[in-house]
Amino acid sequence: MLVVGGTLVLGFVMTVRTADIRWLFLSLPFVVMLWVAARFAPTGYRIGPDGVHVERRVGRKVIPYRDIRAVDRVVRSVKGLTFAGSNGLFGRFGSFWSPRLGFYRLFLTNTDAVVWLSTGQGWVALSPDRPEEFCARLAARLPDQNRPPA
Repeated sequence: MLVVGGTLVLGFVMTVRTADIRWLFLSLPFVVMLWVAARFAPTGYRIGPDGVHVERRVGRKVIPYRDIRAVDRVVRSVKGLTFAGSNGLFGRFGSFWSPRLGFYRLFLTNTDAVVWLSTGQGWVALSPDRPEEFCARLAARLPDQNRPPA
C-alpha cells in the first residue's frame, strides 16, 4: 500500500513540476499488481458435492475429494519461499516451498485457524472460520483409507 500511495503521490508531484502527464502513470504497474492479488485472495471455503471449494473473486478453486488423503490441524509453519502468490497482502495464498513441507499451497485469510489437507500434489492449507467443525465435516466425506477391500 505504501508503494502504491508513494508512487501515486510522486507521479502527481512530478506531473506538476514537469508538466509531463506521463508521470501520472508511474503507479499503474503497482495498482495492477494489487488488483490482481485482491482477485486471487480467498474469500471463503465450502464443502461441496465434488470437493472442497476455495471461493475467490476470480473464480473458485476446487480440491476434489479423491485427491485429499487426510485432513488435520497439526501446527506447521506457513513460512516458506513464495513462488507465485501473496505473503500477507489480502491473506497468504499461492504456491510456496520449504525444506520441511516441500511444495505446498496456501489459501489463508488468517494464520490462527489453519486446516491442513494432505493431497497427492502436496500440502494445502485453508483457514475456515470454524476449523474443528470444518475438519469433522470434511473427514466424514473422505473415503475411508483403512477399510478392508470388499
